[in-house]
Amino acid sequence: MTALKRRVMAFLTAVFLLWNILPLSGCGGNSDSTPNYPVEVSGVKFVSPPTKIVCFSSTLIGIIYEMGFEKQLIGRTKLCDYSEAEEVKAFGTADSPSIDLIKGNHVDVVVTDETMPQSEVDKIQAEGVPVVVIPRATGRASLADMYSALGCVFQGGNKGYHAGRRVANRVLAQLDDISRMVENEEVWNTCIIITSDMGRFATGDTLISSVLECVGGFNVAKDSTNGEYSLPDMMRSDPDVIICPLGVNQMLRSNSSLVGVPAMDNYRVYSMDMSVFDDQYEGVVKGAWRMAYILHPEVITEDVIPEGMLEEVAEEDEDGVFL
Repeated sequence: MTALKRRVMAFLTAVFLLWNILPLSGCGGNSDSTPNYPVEVSGVKFVSPPTKIVCFSSTLIGIIYEMGFEKQLIGRTKLCDYSEAEEVKAFGTADSPSIDLIKGNHVDVVVTDETMPQSEVDKIQAEGVPVVVIPRATGRASLADMYSALGCVFQGGNKGYHAGRRVANRVLAQLDDISRMVENEEVWNTCIIITSDMGRFATGDTLISSVLECVGGFNVAKDSTNGEYSLPDMMRSDPDVIICPLGVNQMLRSNSSLVGVPAMDNYRVYSMDMSVFDDQYEGVVKGAWRMAYILHPEVITEDVIPEGMLEEVAEEDEDGVFL
C-alpha cells in the first residue's frame, strides 16, 4: 500500500470512529451541531425548554442563579436562604410541597434533590407534573454531573450541558488553585464531624471528604459510607486534626475516653460551619479555604485567602477563644 493510500485510509478510519462516538442528542452532547431537544434528565424527557420551574432544593437554587436560569424559576422551597431568590414565591418544602400551588400555577417541571421523599415525588407526578431528582454532589465528578444535568433541564442537551460544565469547571479550578498551594505540605489525618450530636461524620462518599483531600488532609473515615462513623472509630484512627461544628469542641474535651487522641492532646480541634457545604457553588470554595486554613496555617494565611472566602468562627476552650 502506498503512503498516500495509507493516509487516506487513516483519515477515513478517524472519521468513522468520530462519527460513532459523538452522541446525536441528549444531555452530554459534544458537538455544536448536536440538537438541544429532545433530552432526557433523570428519567424525564423534554421536547422543548420548560418555562415554569419550581425548585425544592436550596442547594440547586444558588446554581440556577449562577447559571442565569432564574427567569424560568417561578417557585422555590420555603427553606431557601439564597438572598437573590427572596422574591420568588415559596411553594412549601421538599418534605411538604404545596400541590395546590403546583397545579394552580401550571408548573412544567419540579426540580429537587434526593432530600424530597419518594412519597412527595409520587404525589406531584400523580398530578401530571414531572419531577427531576438531581442528587447533590459527593465528589468532583458528581459535582460536574450535577451542574450539567441542571443545565440540560433549563437549556437542553447540548447548550445546557456545556453551560453546566463551564460553571462547574470554575468551581473546580478554584479548588485546584488551593490544592496547588498545599501540595508540598504534610498530609494530616483528619476526622470531620458533621452534626452537633456527633451522629454523622464526613465519610468517604461525601463532598466534604473530597474537598478535604483536595486541601491536604486524609479522611480517616474514608472507607465508611452514609455518614456512619463513631467516636470509638475515631479513637482507633488517631486523627491529628478534628474538625467539628461549633459547640462540639467542648463536648469532646469533656469526654475523658478521648485522652491520648493526638488531635485532642495537641489542641488541634477546630470549629467550622458545616452548613457551608449545602451551597455547592460558592459554599464549597469557602469550605475548602476554611479547611486549608485549619490544616496549613503557615501557607494558607489570611492575606492569601480571597476576600469573603473566610468566615470568622469563634472556637472556645476552657480558657477562651484559641482560633
